[in-house]
Formats: sequence, C-alpha cells, structure tokens
Amino acid sequence: MSGAARARVAAFGRRVLISFAAGLAMGALYRTWDLRAPAPALLGLTGLLGIGLGERAATALGTRIALRRAAPRPSPASHPTDAPGTASGCTCVPSSPPH
Repeated sequence: MSGAARARVAAFGRRVLISFAAGLAMGALYRTWDLRAPAPALLGLTGLLGIGLGERAATALGTRIALRRAAPRPSPASHPTDAPGTASGCTCVPSSPPH
C-alpha cells in the first residue's frame, strides 16, 4: 500500500473513532439525563445508511455527468466531408482542373 493510501486509511479511521466516541458520549448523556433517544436505534441506523448511500449515489452521478461534459468531441477534420466532385465518404483529393 502506498504512503498516500495509508494516510487516507488512517484519516478515515480517525474520523470513524471520533464519530463513535461522539455517539458514546451522546448515549451517556441521554442515559444520565434520563432522556429517550429521538428514534429507535434500528430506525436511526437505517436512516444513516440511507444518507450514506444517497451521498454515494449523488457523487457517482455527479462524476458521471462531469465526465460526459468533459469527453472530447470528434473534430470535424477527422470525418470525411462531401466536397464537390467526390463520392459520399470518399477521402481522396479531387483532381485539379487542367490549366
């Protein structure tokens, strides 16, 4: 694994640990103050899964649209044109008239 990839994995791991610690702290506060969670755990996790999948889908769609817009268009010179005196699709040069 390259150094850049290792750094990305480490940064992701730190974000996961911070999120987990924040969740533990909020759970402890809810329990300490005798509050009920705003949603059942399974419902909350399902919502988070939907958010994550929606974010990925939007990112993939945005990338796909950006790549389509950036796709190089064929230049007119790469396609044969119908010049006077040539057959359709002929790439030969028409002969010049006699002097």
